[in-house]
Amino acid sequence: MESEEGSESEQAAPTHARFMVLTLLCLVAAVAYISRNAISVPAKLIQEELDISLTQMGWVMSAFFWSYALSQIPSGWIGHVWGTRRSLTTFALLWSIATILTGLVTGFWMLIAVRLIFGISQAGIFPCCASTISKWLPKARRGLASGLLGSFMSIGSAFGAFSIGLLMEGIHFGGIQLPGVTWRTIMFLCAVPSFVWAVCFYYWFRDRPENHRGVNDAELKIIRSGDVVEPTVQGQDEHGEPTPWGKILTSFSMWMICGQQFFRAAGSIFYMTWFPVYLQKARGITIASSGIWTSFPLMSFVVGNFLGGVVVDWVLQRTGSRRWSRQGVAITAMLGCGLCTLCAYFVKEMNLAMTLITISMFFAGLGGACGYTVTIDKGGQHVAPIFGMMNMAGNLGAALLPVIVGTMFDAGKYDTVLILMAGIYVTAALCWMLLNPNGTVFDEGSAEEKA
Repeated sequence: MESEEGSESEQAAPTHARFMVLTLLCLVAAVAYISRNAISVPAKLIQEELDISLTQMGWVMSAFFWSYALSQIPSGWIGHVWGTRRSLTTFALLWSIATILTGLVTGFWMLIAVRLIFGISQAGIFPCCASTISKWLPKARRGLASGLLGSFMSIGSAFGAFSIGLLMEGIHFGGIQLPGVTWRTIMFLCAVPSFVWAVCFYYWFRDRPENHRGVNDAELKIIRSGDVVEPTVQGQDEHGEPTPWGKILTSFSMWMICGQQFFRAAGSIFYMTWFPVYLQKARGITIASSGIWTSFPLMSFVVGNFLGGVVVDWVLQRTGSRRWSRQGVAITAMLGCGLCTLCAYFVKEMNLAMTLITISMFFAGLGGACGYTVTIDKGGQHVAPIFGMMNMAGNLGAALLPVIVGTMFDAGKYDTVLILMAGIYVTAALCWMLLNPNGTVFDEGSAEEKA
């Protein structure tokens, strides 16, 4: 009798499968950004070996974001129709192959082609992740989940920049010195984590918690807390519902969501592409040191993303207002980022300038959770394609920025790039001021929108 009671008690306890799902999403964000940004630290070496100009290298960095941006909506649609399990596994395997191909390139156009393939293969990551968050996490925890997702993107970038710099320079451990590796070897190494993740993810994950054997009734009750729409029952086809593009494209809030993402992504991508070169040229430091210095603002971005998710959820619970929790936090963060970046322009002392830049990236990260959370909120039952549209706009900004900065660098204008970054973040703040975070993009102006 006691054994049966104990068994019932165990069955009543939540299984916490949602935490494993969030862990897998965070890991894919990290490994994707490791491989995505692997060319930033050795960019100068790649440029010299392939005999291309800084402007051409800017186009190389930009190529990824053009194909990435233009593939967002198709990839979001694939994620909506195929489901996250099949889609994300396929995408991860494809960008593993693209990472290997990067280490085999022999010229400018081949490198451009590989980066275009790379962008296509990674385009579906975050539409799929956002859709999965909407299905696997309760509404009250979506801010934290979005913040963690953003944090692990930067963890991947920071870890990649730090470790690649060390691996290329050579590692000193005690009395042992390991020789440095070539940038081509770096690409081969960066392909491994994505492949391992894809195999593990496909084996364990299911698109909906109702279909996962590790989810019991208590776990499902937590996941569905706060839902206003009945979830799809087990066995029902949850994919393929037509997306109302007309309502999406005519929504002013959708345009403002895309606008803030355009400028935020353009600002943050500078630190993942040209920032090491900026440090090498404007501040006169070595390649290895630039990789280490670059990791500081990226890690600050990690902390900001995580705390942004916590703050977004806390403000929502305390006020019940999406305006305060999404919009208010984002405006404060973007203005703080712009101000710190502008101040860094006027500072010549390296440590103080890097401190200001690091603080600015903390603010940038703080606003990241707001952008992801408001998109999930406004997406209703079509999160994947709407998130894809938002991410497309962001990556158009990310595609333009490396070309603009590469042209500036070719002209010898290294310091003034910080003024450009400050203006970009202030413009993002303006988009947030005009954005209505309430309701969905399908019912704007209706009585369903609440303050």
